[in-house]
Amino acid sequence: MSTTCALYSFVGLIFCFWVSILLTKQPFFMTGIDDFDKAKDNALGAMGLFAVTLVYSIYKVYNPTVEKEEEEVVGMEGYQLNTGATEYGSR
Repeated sequence: MSTTCALYSFVGLIFCFWVSILLTKQPFFMTGIDDFDKAKDNALGAMGLFAVTLVYSIYKVYNPTVEKEEEEVVGMEGYQLNTGATEYGSR
């Protein structure tokens, strides 16, 4: 899961970087935007969030969470036959 999140974050980071370059160098290609400075700030903010997510995802890829082992039942405690599905497979 962390690998998928890291890949998604990397693509989002590159996309936001590209959008911020377009808004800085060639804003006339971006139609429908009233305030280019605010749009550039928003793209940079999103790029920062993607960067934080990328760093955390890479950390979790190399340092996965250790799952606790379930306690195994010793003896007959906790063992019960399935009594509710008596007609299953009889037709």
